Amino acid sequence: MYHTSFDDLVELASATSAGDKCRRLGEHMLRSTQASAIGLMAVSAEDGSHREMLNLEYPPETAQHHLTSRYTRHCEGLRQIFRQPERMHCWEDLPHFRESYEARSVYGPAGFRNGTSIVLLSPAGRSIALLHVSVRDPLIGAETRAAILAVRPVLTAWAAILARFDAARLSARESQVLALIRDGLSNAQIAEELVLAPRTVTTHVESILRKLAASNRTEAAVLAERCGIVPSGDAVQPR
Repeated sequence: MYHTSFDDLVELASATSAGDKCRRLGEHMLRSTQASAIGLMAVSAEDGSHREMLNLEYPPETAQHHLTSRYTRHCEGLRQIFRQPERMHCWEDLPHFRESYEARSVYGPAGFRNGTSIVLLSPAGRSIALLHVSVRDPLIGAETRAAILAVRPVLTAWAAILARFDAARLSARESQVLALIRDGLSNAQIAEELVLAPRTVTTHVESILRKLAASNRTEAAVLAERCGIVPSGDAVQPR
């Protein structure tokens, strides 16, 4: 029998960055529920394409299929899922899905016999991510469904933060400045660290706040911390 301790889930939700938190929650679900693989895809507001945020135990070819236009644009089951974003959709909820290319040629060969997908919505009601959970059992039990619904808000919060950063389109220099704001440096200290004029740093900070729609540098720092940004060369990348 599968069992999920929701007290444990709440405790895990205290991890520092949202990305770390979601990975730990996913790993906990793999240990304590039917879930055999978990994938989280960011959904582009511009063209509906998908970008991998998290992959736990999906084989590379399965994870890659989640990103293809054959899946994102032409899978009838996926279109139904987005038409009813408030629902949890299992294979049996999607007409003829078990006879589809995805079930027969993608999930079946990987050993999956059922699965569920849930759309994650922004506060404004926009689709910002898609959660996949696959199992090796014929049916998904009530406890597993409850666990998926329990982690949904945490995953949604992470997806919303990443969507906010994607929309902001910070430059490499702005990302550097934001990382140093997150680390608690003043504008003068940032100027010294990056060998920039103080006025240039002030301009970058003003641009960051405007792009992120943050009211002050403290809010911007909190967003950066929750996003889990880490330095990568001259830029700062979310993790």
